[in-house]
Amino acid sequence: MSEQNVIDPVAILKEIEDCCRGSEVGFPRKAEASNEWSGIAFRLGRNKLVAPMDDVIEILDLPESSIVPLTQPWVRGIANVRGSLLPVIDLNGYLGKELPRVTSRTRVLVIDFNGVYSGLVVDEVLGLKYFLEEELTAEDPGVDDELRPWLRSSFRRGDEVWGVFSLLSLVESPMFLQVAV
Repeated sequence: MSEQNVIDPVAILKEIEDCCRGSEVGFPRKAEASNEWSGIAFRLGRNKLVAPMDDVIEILDLPESSIVPLTQPWVRGIANVRGSLLPVIDLNGYLGKELPRVTSRTRVLVIDFNGVYSGLVVDEVLGLKYFLEEELTAEDPGVDDELRPWLRSSFRRGDEVWGVFSLLSLVESPMFLQVAV
């Protein structure tokens, strides 16, 4: 067997690696993408809102939960989610609205701020929304009065104005932690 027929797999892999590195484009740096805001779009009744992406750690179908006696009517119960106990709060009920019936579109936005781990029931999650800084507006999003204390800003996209709902402000409110009756 001659030396010319010996294949060096390490040399071939090194050559492929060098070729790939020479043609890589790379990801945009954070500074290059900083003019884009992202959030989770959701619906509460007729209101379409967005919550900052960093505020929501998970989105769930409404889990089975156990009723907790002597709690506010807006506390749907407590659920076991992968070994962690998740208090499930109906956001409509918390805001003083009628508790809606659960549908196949009902979802839970899971939050975790400063040790407050909770699931907020919303009527529907509409997906991710990305807005440019230029779309930030002072326009009124036309939402129900109960939601206004939790709005921090708005974005205009076409004919729609999306209110930015602050889940962090909601969790920091003293009433949110007063679940006992």
